[in-house]
Amino acid sequence: MCVPAPTLRLPSLFFVLSTALACCVGCDVPIASFEPNVLYRKRMELSEDVKLDKAQEDIQAALDELFGTPDNPKWPEFLADDEEFADLVALDRLQRAAGPVRSDEQGVHFGLFREHCVHCHGVTGNGRGPTSQFLNPYPRDFRMGKVKFKSTTIGQKPTRSDLLRILREGVMGTSMPSFRLLDDEDIDALVDYVIFLSVRGEVERRLIAEAAFELDYEYGDRLWNPGLKESSDEEDAEELAAQWEVIQDYVVEVADSWIQAAGDVPEIAGAAEDYPLFGRDNAASPEQQARLAASVANGRRLFQGKVANCASCHGATAMGDGQANDYDEWTKEWTTAMGLDPKDREDIAPMLELGALKPRNILPRNLRIGVYRGGSRPIDLYLRIAQGIDGTPMPAAAMKPANPQGMTEEEVWDIVNYVLSLPYEHISQQGDNVPPFQRERL
Repeated sequence: MCVPAPTLRLPSLFFVLSTALACCVGCDVPIASFEPNVLYRKRMELSEDVKLDKAQEDIQAALDELFGTPDNPKWPEFLADDEEFADLVALDRLQRAAGPVRSDEQGVHFGLFREHCVHCHGVTGNGRGPTSQFLNPYPRDFRMGKVKFKSTTIGQKPTRSDLLRILREGVMGTSMPSFRLLDDEDIDALVDYVIFLSVRGEVERRLIAEAAFELDYEYGDRLWNPGLKESSDEEDAEELAAQWEVIQDYVVEVADSWIQAAGDVPEIAGAAEDYPLFGRDNAASPEQQARLAASVANGRRLFQGKVANCASCHGATAMGDGQANDYDEWTKEWTTAMGLDPKDREDIAPMLELGALKPRNILPRNLRIGVYRGGSRPIDLYLRIAQGIDGTPMPAAAMKPANPQGMTEEEVWDIVNYVLSLPYEHISQQGDNVPPFQRERL
């Protein structure tokens, strides 16, 4: 007698598959966590000949207490309660940008960083998201506290306006897109989260350095011993308070560097009202056109000269062929700063195993294609020349009166005019007549 095989109805099948999928998701998806900065720790271990394994546990515990997790971020109360720091990061904006992607009943978006940024910059903001190794240039690692394109001087933090501009405009010629279609509230939340990741990352670096330089774990020193919280002993309480004071001081120092950025924006008068600017005054009166031509010619002279010295990197042709062997500071920190050769695969193999991205040379910009990553407005180019580009070999120009041998503001504007004119020169238009090694840069 044949017994018909039992049939599984479609709704039942759907229920079984849905349940199985839910179980799989629950089991296999890891809880988001901030990765420790193993590269900087390794650098400190090698330079100071110490082991920081135990210190890493203390550092992670302190960071968790200060800044929470990717799903439940915190902002230190001693910053939130201080009027001076109150506007740096708002907890409500921070929590809106953090965590999994979702929306509430009012249509407010959450998990913005994970939705828009994490695939490049990573959960930790270390520039090592899933797509990072395929991108050139690599995404920014926020933890050094450096930003390339800003209105402040080299070595200083960007202003909030600088970060807002980058998010709204993107970085032309890179994988960093414009997010101008997002609501202003969403962009503000992302700015807060970038500052949060940068502050957290820089505090981590300082705690690693503190452990390497000042503490001896072999003799029982501790950076942070949360186990003392359970002790009723007065000496333990005093030791814990002293440890926390050191940690808190580092947090305040880093946060203060962000607050001070707004006061570090140099006053730039801008080009005089009657000063000829390329693109604005090309169709002006014959007299103004003659002034513009003279400005471009002087800019070319300065570009090639020893004071501005632009040609040493960008090349005599301005095609970026002056040098091609340098690296940015994010790469130098774990290579040349440690005595490692970035070109020696065997030399850097241990660092690559720790997650470092393969070193790439930072190439000077080919100025003839008209793609300016820091912005194409004349003032953007002025800032890049006068103030340099942080984290790169591009220095700030020598300027008068601080440097008697330097340039005047008007001379910098002349270089701006020359740079803006380059894409329209004959050599920039006739790629077939350019030598192959230069045509590749077009």
